[in-house]
Amino acid sequence: MKNYFIPHKLKPGDVTNLSDEDSELIIGNKLHTLEDPIEVSNLEGVFLAIITNIETASVEVEIVKKLRDVKEIDNNYHITLIQSTMHDQKFDFLLEKAVEVGIHKIIPIESKYSTQSRNKAIKRHGMWNKKIKEAQEQSRNPNILDLEKPIKIKDLKNIKSKNKICLSTEVITEKSFKDILHKKEPHTTYTIAVGPEKGWSSSDLKVFEKLDFEFSKMGNNILRTETAGIVAASILNFRAGLY
Repeated sequence: MKNYFIPHKLKPGDVTNLSDEDSELIIGNKLHTLEDPIEVSNLEGVFLAIITNIETASVEVEIVKKLRDVKEIDNNYHITLIQSTMHDQKFDFLLEKAVEVGIHKIIPIESKYSTQSRNKAIKRHGMWNKKIKEAQEQSRNPNILDLEKPIKIKDLKNIKSKNKICLSTEVITEKSFKDILHKKEPHTTYTIAVGPEKGWSSSDLKVFEKLDFEFSKMGNNILRTETAGIVAASILNFRAGLY
């Protein structure tokens, strides 16, 4: 049974319309007729619905019952991204893609060469959460991205992930991302730290050394700060069998 997405809350007895795109698909291809059962879903669950009206450009449905909840986060698999703050447009891009690939938490930090201060980033925190909500609805990701309040790098503490990796090209003893992941379990917790475009300073690296991070590079190419964490998370998701 084909499933259609409705972004708002639903309960049995509700009467609502499918999206313009889904309505056009159904009407144009004559996929359903009146009283046909269909599945609809939102960010909370999957529901059985009945088509109650088909007009020129819209399809109306009535929610009959809830079939199941949306699968919740596997607590054994969790990706946290520690991200050096950057200009608004780049950070907006990062948030959208982080939701799409399924990063669970982002900790924005002000490092030595960050291009946005912690104080300015804090003022953007509310707007960033709105961006996350919009991206969640667009991508239909039921798991909310947890965006922590921006902090200074010296205030990083208690990183509880089993695997802590700092992406860096400044450390002589760094390993390739592939080699680090080779002996690690796919379904586990990861924290990935990504620095600014100018890289980590020596004082920044000492913070991660004290927190027992491993240092790694992503192949021979130097990735942009707004894409490095997304690439790393995509690789982890592939290993976990999510793609």
